[in-house]
Amino acid sequence: MSAPRLTTLEHDGWMVDDGEIAHAESPDKFWIPPLAERESMKPRNLVKLRFYIRVETDDGELIDEGERMWVKVTGKVDQWYRGELDNQPYCTDEIKPGLEVWFQARHIIDIHPELAEISHA
Repeated sequence: MSAPRLTTLEHDGWMVDDGEIAHAESPDKFWIPPLAERESMKPRNLVKLRFYIRVETDDGELIDEGERMWVKVTGKVDQWYRGELDNQPYCTDEIKPGLEVWFQARHIIDIHPELAEISHA
């Protein structure tokens, strides 16, 4: 297991976006779960994160594609969640399900309701 860190487009070719910032900029259009819920995730919970993935177009231009994908929580270290990507991105085959993802509560934009109920029971 690697140490907690946020990825960057420049270094890793992908990153997770800060859902709290997006919500603050457009609270009527961009809902996120309450902070208490986002801070209480347990292993097996599925959370949705916004990813930006740098891809090369057919003409060689680099663009950043945005995708919302599910991540399965596998652990927590201090304020960091460790998870595994549970989706295959549409924009690339370079990133696959099972990819290790480190994130914090501020990055969570949704919580899968069925699995959230299982882990809180």
